[in-house]
Formats: sequence, structure tokens, C-alpha cells
Amino acid sequence: MIFLAGEWVPAWLAMSITFAVALLGVAGLGWWVLRGDARNRASEDIDTAEPTEHH
Repeated sequence: MIFLAGEWVPAWLAMSITFAVALLGVAGLGWWVLRGDARNRASEDIDTAEPTEHH
């Protein structure tokens, strides 16, 4: 049993790195989607805005 206890540390480290990479990926993807949504909404506002009169 003492021999197997030494395998927990590398396994825990590998799983921590895996979850950290997954968390960064999900956060990055969410940021990218929200940024694209904001750009799309901004371009829709430009199309529907009333033209301004130049004097």
C-alpha cells in the first residue's frame, strides 16, 4: 500500500494540469463568442441607426 501512495502525486498533478487547461479553453472560447456577439450587435446598430444630416 505504501508503494501505491507514491503514484497519487503524479496522478493528481496530471489531473490538475488537465483541468486547468480545460478551464482556460472554456474561458477563452466563452470570451471569443461574447466578443463576436458584441461585434455583431454593434454592426446591427450601425445598419438600423438613422442617418445623420450633414450641414
